[in-house]
Amino acid sequence: MKTNYMTGPHYQLTWKVRRLFKLLAAMGDTYSREIGFSVQERAVLEHLHNWGASSVPDIARRFYVTRQNIQVRINSLIEKGLLEKQANPAHKKSSLIGLTETGKGLFQKLQETQCTVIESLFDGIQEEDAAHANTTLGQLADNIEKKL
Repeated sequence: MKTNYMTGPHYQLTWKVRRLFKLLAAMGDTYSREIGFSVQERAVLEHLHNWGASSVPDIARRFYVTRQNIQVRINSLIEKGLLEKQANPAHKKSSLIGLTETGKGLFQKLQETQCTVIESLFDGIQEEDAAHANTTLGQLADNIEKKL
């Protein structure tokens, strides 16, 4: 007997990941807003914190969005004093964007809050189950990235 696609485990996992993404975004939006920026702006701050100064086109490619989409976020974060333009040795017209000291401090505060919240989300979930899910979702992300 063939499994109904809509009830199969691959579809169900994909649906749960979509739902989880929306729930995490909604929760992240709440604590990001309390500090003064959007979830999208937080994602840009996290990218720059983890990978260092980057050009707007590089950040856009990393997030699979348009350069214009990222530029709006960058402009807002520059206005808030959290980001700054830096010279780009690889390209004279495309500046690198990096965190200011204020941006680093604010992101650190957000990260501390986020870690506390994340830990509370895993109540009742065994560490080995989380590790297995991490492996599965990592492979799924790799497969999707190859298709893009």
